[in-house]
Amino acid sequence: MFPGFSTKMQANGPIARGANTPPVHFVYHVPKCAGRTIERHLANALPPGAHLRLRRRRGLGRLVTGYDVSRLQDLEETRVVSGHHLGMSFDGLFQNRLIKRSLLLRDPASHFVSYYNYRMTRYINEGLQPYGVGLAYGAMRRNFVTHYILNNFLELNWVQIASLSDQDKYDLANAFLSMFWFVGDYTLCDELLMALGDRLDVAPNAPRRNCVTDLAHSTGWTPLTLDVLSKSAVAKIQDENRIDARLWETWREARHETATVRPIALKTGTSSFLSNEALRFVHQIARRLQRRWGYFDAGKTAPQQNSASLA
Repeated sequence: MFPGFSTKMQANGPIARGANTPPVHFVYHVPKCAGRTIERHLANALPPGAHLRLRRRRGLGRLVTGYDVSRLQDLEETRVVSGHHLGMSFDGLFQNRLIKRSLLLRDPASHFVSYYNYRMTRYINEGLQPYGVGLAYGAMRRNFVTHYILNNFLELNWVQIASLSDQDKYDLANAFLSMFWFVGDYTLCDELLMALGDRLDVAPNAPRRNCVTDLAHSTGWTPLTLDVLSKSAVAKIQDENRIDARLWETWREARHETATVRPIALKTGTSSFLSNEALRFVHQIARRLQRRWGYFDAGKTAPQQNSASLA
């Protein structure tokens, strides 16, 4: 893969600790995997300065690191760091602290449906138009969760990711998760909150955030559900996102037993990251046009529950 990359990842693992300092929890947030529920609860329950939510870096600086360090607080009081852009290089600011990492995952079909509903309600709230399921799927990166881990957390750039085989990506993601304190399916959100609450001395009960029912209530949007998609559409999503599917199957019930997890063998198959990215780019252009002006041919917005183009 990349010379010295494995060594670098090991060096950033949870091995550095100070004698008199508490551990710091890194809560990695993959979109639509209950991360906002956890973040909001910890931000409200912990004292000021104990929770740090990393923001996305803007401008050319994002080519160096994905997170913004311009407004960092006194890290001595920090007990939890969370965010979409919690890159591996951020470990260096806690060299004398034990780092306990946690992450929740989701199976590809469920993740796509949740992400689609979230985007539609967000766009409607912004005065934009919804669009069809087929277009949304075409504009979404295949193996979204795995690539999100590689790009945002392991800080690999697009060229580096494009040079990796599916097996290399799978191996890197598994090696990363093997260092974690807690990994599981997003439905284990309450268990993770309970474990964090016990260590941080905060109440484990948290109201759900970014739930599609709440988001849809203010827009009139009827959420897409998995049972609306045909079986062939769901099977297509699972097959075309086989790295994510295997990653989820491997880690969905791991919890604290991450060191004993043995990755399930990746299904054989061929996929082209470059060709998928090229097709995704075309769909992204069409998505941008349709969310602003709707369907040109029919003179109306996209249907909410059209799975035919996936089947």
